[in-house]
Amino acid sequence: MDENSQSQAAVLQYLGGRDTHGASDVRRIDTHASVIFLAGDRAYKIKRAVRYPFLDYSTLEKRRAACLNELDVNRRFAPELYCGVVPITLQPDGKLAVGGAGEPVEWAVEMVRFDEKRTLDQVAEIEGISDALADRLGTAVAEMQKQAPAVDAESWLAVLGQFIEQNTNAFRTEPALFPPDAVARLDQETHAALRRLRPLLESRGRAGLVRRGHGDLHLGNIVLINGRPLPFDAVEFDPLIAAGDVLYELAFLLMDLIERRLERAANIVFNRYFMDTRRPEDFDGLAALPFFMSLRAAIRAKVTLARIPHVEPAARSSLQQAAQAYFALSLNLLSPPPPALIAIGGLSGTGKSVLARDLAPLIGPHP
Repeated sequence: MDENSQSQAAVLQYLGGRDTHGASDVRRIDTHASVIFLAGDRAYKIKRAVRYPFLDYSTLEKRRAACLNELDVNRRFAPELYCGVVPITLQPDGKLAVGGAGEPVEWAVEMVRFDEKRTLDQVAEIEGISDALADRLGTAVAEMQKQAPAVDAESWLAVLGQFIEQNTNAFRTEPALFPPDAVARLDQETHAALRRLRPLLESRGRAGLVRRGHGDLHLGNIVLINGRPLPFDAVEFDPLIAAGDVLYELAFLLMDLIERRLERAANIVFNRYFMDTRRPEDFDGLAALPFFMSLRAAIRAKVTLARIPHVEPAARSSLQQAAQAYFALSLNLLSPPPPALIAIGGLSGTGKSVLARDLAPLIGPHP
């Protein structure tokens, strides 16, 4: 453990104490990049002193900048949840304090605590995603993207190849989890799909459809507040990771629903999104959706893999299985079955639309 990590370890121990917050209970949540402490009506998020190929929090100043960026980015999506950035300070008496007057030794994003059982991954696990919630979710994504600024499409397209390489390199480090022949196949087919789709993606970029969005729009980063789906924890550490084609953003959410076998919810989100956005260009853009969903699944596999060293040994097996499931899904999504056109006839009011909605999730390709 280096000096930076040792110093942070003392901060994490301090924030995990009940006396620190005057709370009866403090809950700690560990991810590959952050540690979150839930206490009373507040949450404090610390950036880990780590460096990965896709993010660098290795110095105190970089973590401070990342906290400020996170506050700025997420207030666009969830202003009611993000309070500010506070220092963890070393006081003259040698003790630590939250927001003290001493020397900052760490920085934290302070948030309003919400019921963690109302994040959509928890909702999906406990009660599923209802048709009504899926409908609201599609609208929420469409509304969120209306405010998203357009970005340079060429820079984003150039980095897609790097994302694929990062995924492949991560998978190659764990041949027991990811068979080398499957890794090679995914790498080859993903690069081939990118080459094939590049003219389409370039034209969508010229149309302003590559935007600075959320960047990590899976179910665990959306919470129900008063029945409204609210995205939070958007990517702050790299504007290119947060950027993308608007359908690439949608693809993350669709992929996550499909991985959980919530195909009906994915289909409703998909259709509501298209009904709300009403962009004719997106019909051509659908050709890129299998590639987008596959890449999102592979990235999710890589990120899940990165979490494994930071959890208790008893929890590692489930994370390994999750990473393998995302990897397998990325291969499946990249080679979808041919689409089918099914005509439903009948008199007015006999349930054609209801039948079509019920059948749609059962017919490939996803969603």
